[in-house]
Amino acid sequence: MKNYLNNSFLNNKKNVNQPIIKALLKYGLENFSLIILEYTDDNLIFDRETFWIINLKPYYNILEFGGSSKGYKHSDTVKLYLSELAKNRKHSEGTKVLIANALKGELNPFYGKSHKIESIDKIIVSKSLGKIYVYNSIKELQVIFPSITTLSKTINSSTNYIKKVMMVGIMFRGEWYFYNKLLSSLDTPKYISYTDCDNLIKEIKLNSNIKQAIFVFDLSGNFIKRFNGVMETEEKLNIRHEKIKQAASSKSHIGNYIFSYHRLLD
Repeated sequence: MKNYLNNSFLNNKKNVNQPIIKALLKYGLENFSLIILEYTDDNLIFDRETFWIINLKPYYNILEFGGSSKGYKHSDTVKLYLSELAKNRKHSEGTKVLIANALKGELNPFYGKSHKIESIDKIIVSKSLGKIYVYNSIKELQVIFPSITTLSKTINSSTNYIKKVMMVGIMFRGEWYFYNKLLSSLDTPKYISYTDCDNLIKEIKLNSNIKQAIFVFDLSGNFIKRFNGVMETEEKLNIRHEKIKQAASSKSHIGNYIFSYHRLLD
């Protein structure tokens, strides 16, 4: 830490190619934070560092296990752990059992403890490039995800498509908006954490077949019904889908109906 806070060290040509040094010089110290993951005994420092590197896979780490020190040797547990990891980069069921057994009971640093949701969020957000704010169709904030990557993995979608949804401002799967900032500073999420919104995630996954929903209103702007797509709207209202697409794009009406790709008529 003394090195990372030392400008002479950061600007030394010997160190300039290290990923963390490049990042500190590019973004500035004020854009990094220090979070203590756990406290441990001196003789377990490198073992615990190895554990966190393997599990958190920190972006700037160039080593795959804890720092070196003369005369230091990894414990037999960590040696076995590293050996299995090298054999199978994707943990097999056997490896998972091995790791679990090695960290049972009092061997686990969190024995008798648990992370608060806020702590989990801080750890993940500290490694994230930006939060994603998930709103429902009437623009009520539902939950905050620490990154696009976390969101895409959780809801089984591609990061590129989520980026497109955010850039164009379209609804995701006919019900949700994704933003990289709050719509209002007064917005409060319905769920405390993305780790605590199983029902919401389940609903988003179940709507994976919906590409772009159609919302129908009466001529006074009162919401009538949502259809899961243009073809379903055509079938139910007996109006050609080409006309529906055109009307939805301009939020105009056909007969007694106003069509839109959004739940709210601005």
